[in-house]
Amino acid sequence: MTHRLRFFCFGLFSGLIASAAAAAQALPPDARLPVLAEPALSSQGDTLQTPMACLIEPFQVSELGSASAGVLSNVLVQRGDVVKKGQVVAELNTSVDEATLGLRRAEAAYLGRVVDRNADLFKRQLLPAGDYDEMTSRSRQAQLQVALQQAILAERSIKSPFDGVVAERYAGPGDRVNDNKIVKLAQINPLLVKVVVPEGLYGQIKADAAAQVTVNAAISDKPLQGKVWRIDRVMDAASGTFTVLLRVPNEGNTIPSGIRCSVKF
Repeated sequence: MTHRLRFFCFGLFSGLIASAAAAAQALPPDARLPVLAEPALSSQGDTLQTPMACLIEPFQVSELGSASAGVLSNVLVQRGDVVKKGQVVAELNTSVDEATLGLRRAEAAYLGRVVDRNADLFKRQLLPAGDYDEMTSRSRQAQLQVALQQAILAERSIKSPFDGVVAERYAGPGDRVNDNKIVKLAQINPLLVKVVVPEGLYGQIKADAAAQVTVNAAISDKPLQGKVWRIDRVMDAASGTFTVLLRVPNEGNTIPSGIRCSVKF
Protein backbone atom coordinates (compact mmCIF):
# COMPACT_ATOMS: atom_id res chain seq x y z
CA MET A 1 0.00 0.00 0.00
CA THR A 2 2.85 2.36 0.89
CA HIS A 3 4.57 1.76 -2.44
CA ARG A 4 1.38 2.54 -4.35
CA LEU A 5 0.90 5.85 -2.45
CA ARG A 6 4.44 6.93 -3.22
CA PHE A 7 3.98 6.07 -6.88
CA PHE A 8 0.71 8.07 -7.03
CA CYS A 9 2.33 11.23 -5.47
CA PHE A 10 5.29 11.00 -7.79
CA GLY A 11 3.00 10.77 -10.79
CA LEU A 12 0.92 13.75 -9.65
CA PHE A 13 4.02 15.91 -9.16
CA SER A 14 5.36 14.96 -12.57
CA GLY A 15 2.04 15.87 -14.18
CA LEU A 16 2.12 19.35 -12.63
CA ILE A 17 5.64 19.99 -13.94
CA ALA A 18 4.63 18.85 -17.41
CA SER A 19 1.59 21.14 -17.41
CA ALA A 20 3.70 24.13 -16.40
CA ALA A 21 6.23 23.39 -19.13
CA ALA A 22 3.47 23.14 -21.71
CA ALA A 23 2.00 26.47 -20.63
CA ALA A 24 5.40 28.10 -20.88
CA GLN A 25 5.90 26.75 -24.40
CA ALA A 26 2.53 28.26 -25.38
CA LEU A 27 3.76 31.83 -24.62
CA PRO A 28 5.26 33.80 -27.51
CA PRO A 29 9.06 34.16 -27.47
CA ASP A 30 8.96 37.92 -26.65
CA ALA A 31 6.40 37.60 -23.83
CA ARG A 32 7.39 39.03 -20.42
CA LEU A 33 5.93 38.48 -17.04
CA PRO A 34 4.22 41.55 -15.57
CA VAL A 35 6.36 43.59 -13.17
CA LEU A 36 4.75 45.04 -10.05
CA ALA A 37 5.68 48.73 -9.97
CA GLU A 38 6.27 50.55 -6.68
CA PRO A 39 3.54 53.04 -5.90
CA ALA A 40 4.60 56.55 -6.90
CA LEU A 41 4.62 59.32 -4.31
CA SER A 42 1.70 61.63 -4.74
CA SER A 43 2.61 65.08 -5.91
CA GLN A 44 -0.67 66.57 -4.81
CA GLY A 45 -0.12 69.57 -2.55
CA ASP A 46 3.44 70.13 -3.75
CA THR A 47 2.68 73.72 -4.73
CA LEU A 48 3.25 77.02 -3.01
CA GLN A 49 -0.31 78.07 -3.85
CA THR A 50 -1.73 75.50 -1.41
CA PRO A 51 -2.02 76.60 2.25
CA MET A 52 0.05 74.44 4.59
CA ALA A 53 -0.55 73.58 8.21
CA CYS A 54 1.78 75.23 10.70
CA LEU A 55 2.33 75.78 14.42
CA ILE A 56 3.08 79.05 16.21
CA GLU A 57 5.71 78.74 18.95
CA PRO A 58 7.68 81.15 21.16
CA PHE A 59 10.78 82.52 19.50
CA GLN A 60 12.84 81.29 22.44
CA VAL A 61 12.21 79.74 25.85
CA SER A 62 14.41 79.93 28.95
CA GLU A 63 14.05 78.13 32.27
CA LEU A 64 15.81 80.33 34.81
CA GLY A 65 17.72 78.98 37.78
CA SER A 66 20.34 80.24 40.21
CA ALA A 67 24.09 80.20 39.62
CA SER A 68 24.60 79.38 43.30
CA ALA A 69 22.67 77.45 45.93
CA GLY A 70 20.49 79.32 48.38
CA VAL A 71 17.02 79.99 49.73
CA LEU A 72 14.56 82.11 47.80
CA SER A 73 13.50 85.24 49.65
CA ASN A 74 11.16 86.50 46.95
CA VAL A 75 9.75 85.59 43.53
CA LEU A 76 8.58 88.83 41.94
CA VAL A 77 6.55 87.47 39.01
CA GLN A 78 3.51 85.29 38.42
CA ARG A 79 2.47 83.19 35.45
CA GLY A 80 1.35 85.42 32.56
CA ASP A 81 3.32 88.49 33.68
CA VAL A 82 5.20 90.51 31.08
CA VAL A 83 8.90 91.00 31.85
CA LYS A 84 11.64 93.16 30.38
CA LYS A 85 15.24 92.25 29.67
CA GLY A 86 17.31 92.72 32.83
CA GLN A 87 14.27 92.79 35.14
CA VAL A 88 14.74 90.97 38.46
CA VAL A 89 12.30 88.06 38.64
CA ALA A 90 13.53 86.36 41.82
CA GLU A 91 15.87 87.01 44.74
CA LEU A 92 17.78 84.73 47.06
CA ASN A 93 18.49 85.43 50.73
CA THR A 94 21.52 87.74 50.85
CA SER A 95 22.01 88.42 54.58
CA VAL A 96 25.23 86.39 54.83
CA ASP A 97 26.60 87.76 51.55
CA GLU A 98 25.91 91.37 52.58
CA ALA A 99 27.68 90.85 55.92
CA THR A 100 30.67 89.29 54.13
CA LEU A 101 30.78 92.20 51.71
CA GLY A 102 30.86 94.67 54.60
CA LEU A 103 33.78 92.77 56.14
CA ARG A 104 35.73 92.75 52.85
CA ARG A 105 35.18 96.47 52.41
CA ALA A 106 36.46 97.19 55.94
CA GLU A 107 39.59 95.13 55.30
CA ALA A 108 40.22 96.88 51.99
CA ALA A 109 39.75 100.31 53.57
CA TYR A 110 42.19 99.52 56.43
CA LEU A 111 44.89 98.21 54.09
CA GLY A 112 44.42 101.22 51.84
CA ARG A 113 45.10 103.53 54.80
CA VAL A 114 48.22 101.50 55.68
CA VAL A 115 49.57 102.00 52.17
CA ASP A 116 48.81 105.75 52.29
CA ARG A 117 50.60 106.16 55.65
CA ASN A 118 53.72 104.41 54.42
CA ALA A 119 53.85 105.90 50.93
CA ASP A 120 55.73 109.01 52.15
CA LEU A 121 58.24 106.86 54.07
CA PHE A 122 58.87 104.80 50.95
CA LYS A 123 59.46 107.93 48.85
CA ARG A 124 62.03 109.16 51.39
CA GLN A 125 63.65 105.72 51.30
CA LEU A 126 62.92 105.15 54.96
CA LEU A 127 60.92 101.98 54.23
CA PRO A 128 62.36 98.91 52.49
CA ALA A 129 60.95 98.30 49.04
CA GLY A 130 59.99 94.71 49.96
CA ASP A 131 57.82 95.85 52.88
CA TYR A 132 56.07 98.50 50.82
CA ASP A 133 55.45 96.03 47.99
CA GLU A 134 53.87 93.59 50.45
CA MET A 135 51.56 96.33 51.75
CA THR A 136 50.41 97.37 48.29
CA SER A 137 49.88 93.73 47.25
CA ARG A 138 47.71 93.03 50.30
CA SER A 139 45.70 96.18 49.63
CA ARG A 140 45.14 95.17 46.02
CA GLN A 141 44.07 91.66 47.05
CA ALA A 142 41.58 93.14 49.50
CA GLN A 143 40.06 95.28 46.73
CA LEU A 144 39.72 92.18 44.52
CA GLN A 145 38.00 90.35 47.38
CA VAL A 146 35.46 93.19 47.50
CA ALA A 147 34.83 92.88 43.74
CA LEU A 148 34.47 89.09 44.09
CA GLN A 149 31.94 89.41 46.89
CA GLN A 150 29.98 92.00 44.89
CA ALA A 151 29.78 89.55 41.98
CA ILE A 152 28.56 86.79 44.32
CA LEU A 153 25.92 89.14 45.71
CA ALA A 154 24.78 90.09 42.20
CA GLU A 155 24.21 86.40 41.39
CA ARG A 156 21.61 86.30 44.16
CA SER A 157 19.28 88.28 41.89
CA ILE A 158 17.86 86.29 38.96
CA LYS A 159 17.19 88.52 35.96
CA SER A 160 15.30 88.03 32.71
CA PRO A 161 17.61 87.53 29.71
CA PHE A 162 15.06 88.95 27.23
CA ASP A 163 11.68 90.65 26.87
CA GLY A 164 8.95 88.07 27.25
CA VAL A 165 6.22 86.58 29.40
CA VAL A 166 6.25 84.20 32.34
CA ALA A 167 5.12 80.81 31.08
CA GLU A 168 5.55 78.88 34.34
CA ARG A 169 6.54 79.45 37.97
CA TYR A 170 8.19 76.49 39.66
CA ALA A 171 9.26 77.83 43.09
CA GLY A 172 8.32 80.41 45.71
CA PRO A 173 9.74 82.17 48.79
CA GLY A 174 11.38 79.78 51.23
CA ASP A 175 12.22 77.15 48.62
CA ARG A 176 15.82 76.06 48.48
CA VAL A 177 17.33 76.14 45.01
CA ASN A 178 20.50 74.61 43.69
CA ASP A 179 20.29 73.36 40.11
CA ASN A 180 16.49 73.37 39.93
CA LYS A 181 14.31 75.76 37.92
CA ILE A 182 12.61 78.87 39.33
CA VAL A 183 10.61 80.34 36.44
CA LYS A 184 10.10 79.65 32.74
CA LEU A 185 10.14 82.61 30.34
CA ALA A 186 8.99 82.71 26.71
CA GLN A 187 9.78 85.36 24.12
CA ILE A 188 6.71 85.85 21.92
CA ASN A 189 7.78 88.95 20.02
CA PRO A 190 8.64 87.91 17.40
CA LEU A 191 6.80 84.62 17.12
CA LEU A 192 8.27 81.52 15.51
CA VAL A 193 6.13 79.68 12.93
CA LYS A 194 7.09 76.08 12.14
CA VAL A 195 5.97 74.63 8.79
CA VAL A 196 6.57 71.06 7.59
CA VAL A 197 6.96 71.24 3.79
CA PRO A 198 6.97 68.40 1.18
CA GLU A 199 10.41 67.72 -0.26
CA GLY A 200 9.06 68.51 -3.76
CA LEU A 201 9.09 72.20 -2.81
CA TYR A 202 12.72 72.24 -1.71
CA GLY A 203 14.50 75.10 -3.43
CA GLN A 204 11.28 76.96 -4.20
CA ILE A 205 11.13 78.64 -0.79
CA LYS A 206 13.82 81.28 -0.33
CA ALA A 207 15.19 82.95 2.78
CA ASP A 208 13.43 86.23 3.67
CA ALA A 209 10.51 85.33 1.39
CA ALA A 210 7.19 86.82 2.53
CA ALA A 211 4.36 84.60 3.77
CA GLN A 212 0.85 85.04 5.12
CA VAL A 213 -0.03 83.21 8.32
CA THR A 214 -3.71 82.68 9.14
CA VAL A 215 -4.92 81.87 12.66
CA ASN A 216 -8.32 81.39 14.28
CA ALA A 217 -10.54 84.39 13.54
CA ALA A 218 -11.26 84.75 17.26
CA ILE A 219 -7.55 85.56 17.74
CA SER A 220 -6.95 87.65 14.61
CA ASP A 221 -9.29 88.27 11.70
CA LYS A 222 -6.41 89.41 9.49
CA PRO A 223 -3.52 87.33 8.13
CA LEU A 224 -0.20 87.81 9.92
CA GLN A 225 2.76 88.88 7.83
CA GLY A 226 5.86 86.77 8.24
CA LYS A 227 9.23 86.13 6.62
CA VAL A 228 11.19 82.94 6.09
CA TRP A 229 13.91 82.82 8.74
CA ARG A 230 15.45 79.34 8.51
CA ILE A 231 15.22 76.45 6.03
CA ASP A 232 16.29 72.95 7.06
CA ARG A 233 19.14 71.44 5.10
CA VAL A 234 18.46 67.94 6.44
CA MET A 235 15.38 66.09 5.16
CA ASP A 236 13.20 63.73 7.16
CA ALA A 237 13.61 60.56 5.09
CA ALA A 238 10.64 58.80 6.69
CA SER A 239 8.07 61.44 5.73
CA GLY A 240 9.84 63.07 2.77
CA THR A 241 9.56 66.53 4.32
CA PHE A 242 11.70 69.36 5.65
CA THR A 243 11.01 72.17 8.13
CA VAL A 244 10.81 75.89 7.41
CA LEU A 245 10.83 78.48 10.22
CA LEU A 246 9.24 81.91 9.85
CA ARG A 247 9.43 85.02 12.02
CA VAL A 248 6.23 86.95 12.64
CA PRO A 249 6.26 90.34 14.45
CA ASN A 250 3.99 90.40 17.49
CA GLU A 251 3.98 93.92 18.89
CA GLY A 252 2.19 94.10 22.21
CA ASN A 253 2.19 90.29 22.51
CA THR A 254 -1.32 90.27 21.03
CA ILE A 255 -0.98 86.83 19.41
CA PRO A 256 -0.43 83.90 21.80
CA SER A 257 1.98 81.09 21.05
CA GLY A 258 1.13 77.39 21.00
CA ILE A 259 -1.67 77.68 18.44
CA ARG A 260 -2.21 76.01 15.06
CA CYS A 261 -2.25 78.02 11.88
CA SER A 262 -1.99 77.82 8.10
CA VAL A 263 0.59 79.52 5.94
CA LYS A 264 0.70 80.52 2.29
CA PHE A 265 3.93 81.56 0.61
